[in-house]
Amino acid sequence: MRFIMIKGYDDKEVAINTANISAIKTFGEDVCLLMSGVTPIITQFTSITDAVDYIQRAPSISLGAE
Repeated sequence: MRFIMIKGYDDKEVAINTANISAIKTFGEDVCLLMSGVTPIITQFTSITDAVDYIQRAPSISLGAE
């Protein structure tokens, strides 16, 4: 499992498991991550290419105790 942080459209940070991304689509002007079994996440990305590039390069996070 690899978790990364992204900012959703509402400016809140979300930790996502990259293995659960089933598709990246545009709905109107919004780029959305479609996750298996979850409501789509509307992102601040401006293109699918930007989203894919970020997901591949983003640092992994640890969800251990703080």
